[in-house]
Amino acid sequence: TAHQDASFLNTEPVKLVGFWIALDDVTLDNGCLWMSPGSHKSGVHRRYIRNKDPNSKELLIFDKPAPCYAASNFRPVTVRKGSCILIDGQVVHYSKANKSEKSRHAYTFHVIDTKHVHYSKDNWIQPPKDGFPLLYRN
Repeated sequence: TAHQDASFLNTEPVKLVGFWIALDDVTLDNGCLWMSPGSHKSGVHRRYIRNKDPNSKELLIFDKPAPCYAASNFRPVTVRKGSCILIDGQVVHYSKANKSEKSRHAYTFHVIDTKHVHYSKDNWIQPPKDGFPLLYRN
């Protein structure tokens, strides 16, 4: 499903970058990423948040319906094993199913610049009492 990572890890301003590291060669057949060029300038389209309704069985919800994205807006990103793709938190992206016999493993993680940034208390994941681990201190 096409999505923005900032829907899940929202900050004001948006300071989220995804690191997507290919552990196998990634092709059209084995489920490469598809990205919508320029979508990083379109703002955050919806958010995945903690449900404030105490009577609901759903702990987590989207605040808006899923947007419809035109398939023609997306471009495939094929890469070699060991490549690292940096994904701005607002880039709309997805991957298709792996229809080949070859694996398409990837390691992914997200980094948030915390300087002068507000991390939303509505985000589905909240930092532990002592905060998320710092990967870099300046």
